[in-house]
Amino acid sequence: MNREQGILLTIFSATSFGFIPLFAKIAYANGFNPFTFCFFRSLFATIELFILLKIKKIDYTLDKNQYVTLFKVSLMGYSLTILTLSMSYNYMSTGLATTIHFIYPVAVMMGSILFFNEKIDKRKMFSLILSLAGMYFLIGFDSSESTSIMGILLALFSGFFYAYYILIVAHGNVREMNSFVLIFYISLFNSIILFAMSIFMGKLETNFTFKGIVSTVLVALVANLIGMVSFKAGLKVISATTAAILSTFEPVTSLILGMLVFKEILSWYHIVGSVLIITSVTIIAFRKKDLKIS
Repeated sequence: MNREQGILLTIFSATSFGFIPLFAKIAYANGFNPFTFCFFRSLFATIELFILLKIKKIDYTLDKNQYVTLFKVSLMGYSLTILTLSMSYNYMSTGLATTIHFIYPVAVMMGSILFFNEKIDKRKMFSLILSLAGMYFLIGFDSSESTSIMGILLALFSGFFYAYYILIVAHGNVREMNSFVLIFYISLFNSIILFAMSIFMGKLETNFTFKGIVSTVLVALVANLIGMVSFKAGLKVISATTAAILSTFEPVTSLILGMLVFKEILSWYHIVGSVLIITSVTIIAFRKKDLKIS
């Protein structure tokens, strides 16, 4: 796989993740809450991936150290990301919380420089600034609700946890692992962790409709099976920082779907934000080289 294919896979992944709000809204209107939705999303993804591994006869045995790494990535990089981001919504608007969550490209860049000796040039830095500015216009610009230190900290932690996920998958002992196998185990561990969290916090809902179940099955297929697998595959050939910047294409997809499906109104700042993010992605895509440091 070459660099161009890695970029396309990462953008495709971000586009897939952009469908999550659509499926989430349908699920929430049909008996699910955020915890139950994420639990069943991971559970259905585990089942789908297990069937796929069996059909393709892919060996999914790992060594002990890889099991430990994947459990930590599932806990720190996914489950705690969901938990802290969801909790931050109790203290501020979802738009502003999500904007703060997208600090993760900066966290990935800093982690790559400090721990993995990745070289960051001016062009990549400029792309990062554009993407963050685009995120603000796209999601946080119209947020007028009051905030709190607790809400800001929770949203920041959600971004740091997700950055941890990206860095470990890009540089850890699971980097060369088959993408389907890796996402299968992450989905499996997420199912266990999120089920335990839902029980402990009293958030496990079972009064949902068939339409809600279909929505979670589809989000597992689109986001986990397609999105997460594509992102992991892209990380094999592009740097973690580049992948994180390209991931900011996700809210652009959500915005377009919101307009098409829910007839949401497009404001001028949505256009500005989308243009900034698309420009950022274009700059990264047409970069002549991308240093991938192991």
